[in-house]
Amino acid sequence: MSNYKKILIVDDDSTIRSLLEDLLDVSDFETYSVDSAEQALSMLKIKPFDIVITDHEMDGMDGSQLAQLIKSLYPEIFVIGISGNQTSSHFLAAGADVFLAKPLNFNELLKVIINQQKTS
Repeated sequence: MSNYKKILIVDDDSTIRSLLEDLLDVSDFETYSVDSAEQALSMLKIKPFDIVITDHEMDGMDGSQLAQLIKSLYPEIFVIGISGNQTSSHFLAAGADVFLAKPLNFNELLKVIINQQKTS
């Protein structure tokens, strides 16, 4: 895939992080993952990302708060919020571009990323 995107995965569940990394790596995306919003913000300071995929429920700052900060500091980053317990309104009100419910449909996630890639 040309013009591959750099994607940061933020989830405190190591299984979800590993699954997303594996899926996206085999689809020729460059992925990085962290287990907290605070680590994500540190990573964003040192490395440019095109897309952030963030869970909602994490220790410390939650995913909606992270989405809001990302959009205020890095408005060009496409934010995908994921959650098994929250509705889309939490993420979308915080500025996330897309919300996907867990359990994730990986084909739907790839479609969102590829469509975003075509429009950027």
